[in-house]
Amino acid sequence: MHQKRRHFLKSSAAGILAASMPARWVDAADLPDDRGIKLRFAVASDLHYGQENTPYDETTGEMVAWMNREKATKGLDAVFLNGDLTHDVPAHLTALRDKQLSKLEVPYHVCKGNHDFIDGKPGSPTGSWEEIWGVPPNHTVEIGGFVFMLADTSAPRQADAYLAADIDWIREQLEAHRDAPGVFMIIHIAQRRHNVDGWPRHGVHDPDEMPRAEAVMELLESTPNVRAVFHGHNHSETGVYVSGERRYFFGSRVGGSWGAKRGYRIVEIDDEHRIVTSHINAEDDEITNTHRLPV
Repeated sequence: MHQKRRHFLKSSAAGILAASMPARWVDAADLPDDRGIKLRFAVASDLHYGQENTPYDETTGEMVAWMNREKATKGLDAVFLNGDLTHDVPAHLTALRDKQLSKLEVPYHVCKGNHDFIDGKPGSPTGSWEEIWGVPPNHTVEIGGFVFMLADTSAPRQADAYLAADIDWIREQLEAHRDAPGVFMIIHIAQRRHNVDGWPRHGVHDPDEMPRAEAVMELLESTPNVRAVFHGHNHSETGVYVSGERRYFFGSRVGGSWGAKRGYRIVEIDDEHRIVTSHINAEDDEITNTHRLPV
């Protein structure tokens, strides 16, 4: 596995959208092999556990195996599951948690997606996101001094509602963590309207939500220590889009009935705070693209 991935990295371009990247983006192969890795995490999205006519137990189990293998072979500090953990049925959330995610050998953190419905009944095990996962839909995680903000972009029970994130909460958290060496945003729904300036489909599209979503992007792009934004939702996207000097990464999917080959994204931060991210096509055990973020 390691040799196959390493060969792919050295023989590939810096990424599928590298032609449009600024010159300061360089191939991660330019970094020394013996650099010390301070933090290594994975971002995976769109498990769609419980979706009818899909092998959701099998695909989710494979994802758990991918993460445990990363932990065993290269080390992994955390896994971020970026939305659409399940597919419209509240009971699937606890089933996923107890049957599959309990087998993860690395800490994991969840972001709410547009298919992740709760039942809203007081006292129910699936009455709220916090009852299921122990955290509210908007929450912040600190790991090794770095800050991860998981923002909710979902409606209570409407899968096709793609919402702007809560800008007041984001602004408050960014101010609270303005001295952190890096902030990473985990947001299921891309905040740019689909098909604008070459951006992919399935972004925020409601006329009332679009100005709010663009304001979220402006805030992220004007905050110096926001290092990258990670999106799920669009199962076919595996690359990176650039807006206002900010990088927005996509990571394919774990399950579901459509999209690119299944996979996830790995991020490595070394002891000099240099950041490299690669998208892994887990079906073929290949690195699809690799990017090094500007310092």
